[in-house]
Amino acid sequence: MELQGRTALVTGFAGAIGSVIATSLANAGCDVIGVDKVKHDILRMSIDEIKLESKRDVKFFQCNLLNKEDIHKVFQDLKSGDVDILVNAAGRLSINKIEDLSDDVWDEDIGLNLTAPFVLIKLVIGLMKDKGWGRIINISSILGIKATASISSYIASKTGLIGLTRVKLYFFLNIF
Repeated sequence: MELQGRTALVTGFAGAIGSVIATSLANAGCDVIGVDKVKHDILRMSIDEIKLESKRDVKFFQCNLLNKEDIHKVFQDLKSGDVDILVNAAGRLSINKIEDLSDDVWDEDIGLNLTAPFVLIKLVIGLMKDKGWGRIINISSILGIKATASISSYIASKTGLIGLTRVKLYFFLNIF
């Protein structure tokens, strides 16, 4: 697949998975838009390294993905039509048995691992359809299909993300 000149938006840009994906996409010829809750100054070295190594444009937006208004602001600040590839790599894992799990932790895990990808997909999918090209990659987990007692909210959110990915697949099969 030719990625030269494409633009990829990667959530979880500061994390282990997101940073590797962003670097790989830049090295494959993509401009990269990184999104994370971490402050820009902390990432300056990583951004500069990716730019230097790949010779691609790298932008960063600080965004709390638990806040839909923050997500919409990112898309107001960039040309969302420029997003050819969306990689939902942000995530969080809380270790709690269901009987010990607070509503707030549940809401945050579902919010980051499932609701944020849903909101982002809604923002890009129509634009990708209009362009006739687009890729959406959701990073889930084996735990989305295999349960264990101590991480119930993570398992629920990743199982939901797998379902969302399947629904998205049918959408793309009908337009591309």
